[in-house]
Amino acid sequence: MGVRGCVNYRPTGKDRLMAESRDMRKQIEHLVERSQREIIEASRNLSSNINKGTERLVTPLSNDIERMLDDVFDFAERVVKSQRRMVNDVVKSLNERADHAADAGRAATRRIRKRATAKKTTAKRAPAKKTAAKRAPAKKTAAKRATPASQ
Repeated sequence: MGVRGCVNYRPTGKDRLMAESRDMRKQIEHLVERSQREIIEASRNLSSNINKGTERLVTPLSNDIERMLDDVFDFAERVVKSQRRMVNDVVKSLNERADHAADAGRAATRRIRKRATAKKTTAKRAPAKKTAAKRAPAKKTAAKRATPASQ
């Protein structure tokens, strides 16, 4: 790791994770490139061996290969069409369920609003008048007078 503005820089856990992820990406890229090179090499070997083998075969076999390729691609097209149909059916079903849920939500909201307005109309009453609390007059107590004899 390089220095980031100060001499005593120590990488944090986040920096280590980022460095590890960069290293992991580089390793994955290296493996992908290596596998691509090996696939290209294998396809070249296969095509050269096919060319050598086809030179020995007669032409009717090439017609069989063409027919076989057509069958394989027809099968692949049928698979893709069926997958497309299945995904479209799933999406339609999801859309229908979402529409149904939205309608149910709207209906519930309408019911709640109706109940709330009904409660508001029945709950409206004239406010009770507030009366001030009456106080009882305070009792007057006679102050005890000191008698001259007690002094």
